[in-house]
Amino acid sequence: MKTEKISDVLQGMDVNTEDAIVTLSDKIWELGNIGTIKEKVSDVVFTFHVVANVIGNYKGDGWQSIIEENRELLPYISQAMYEIGLPTVGEATKNIAYIFPLKMNVLSLDEKKFCEVVNFLRGISEGKYFTITIDELKGYTETEREHLTSLYLAEQEKINAVTEKMWNYDSPDNEGWGVVCRYLEKHLQDNFWK
Repeated sequence: MKTEKISDVLQGMDVNTEDAIVTLSDKIWELGNIGTIKEKVSDVVFTFHVVANVIGNYKGDGWQSIIEENRELLPYISQAMYEIGLPTVGEATKNIAYIFPLKMNVLSLDEKKFCEVVNFLRGISEGKYFTITIDELKGYTETEREHLTSLYLAEQEKINAVTEKMWNYDSPDNEGWGVVCRYLEKHLQDNFWK
């Protein structure tokens, strides 16, 4: 069992900087995918990693990016937000897997079919780059599809409304990173590894 502490990984970096957050998250990503990371790092490190990546992706492209391009994070977001001290975000994301208004487990689909569902729900027209192959999706009329698209986008907006004042670049508390910095500061002497 490895005994390396979070402070050992940061090697004296100021935890109140975005550089420290990025350094730690990059070190964690070196371990592999989110499942491998969860198996190897302590719960504290895993919570940090999920929240840092959600906030970072939010700052880049909003919830759409988190939901559509980082789906591996989705099952862990709510619990991580509660753990780090953001219960309103934890509550808003509690059932995030159901943001897809379809009667199928979208998160269990392979990458290609997941992309098809996203294109379908975003209202992208079929054509050269997108074809509907999933039987369940073929059964919807154009009107039903428009309704599903509006539901999908409305759910993203609900989550966005909870986080935008906390995480936008002009937000207080170190532009949203403050909660992550305080969490790191509190846990500097916790184990990095399980």
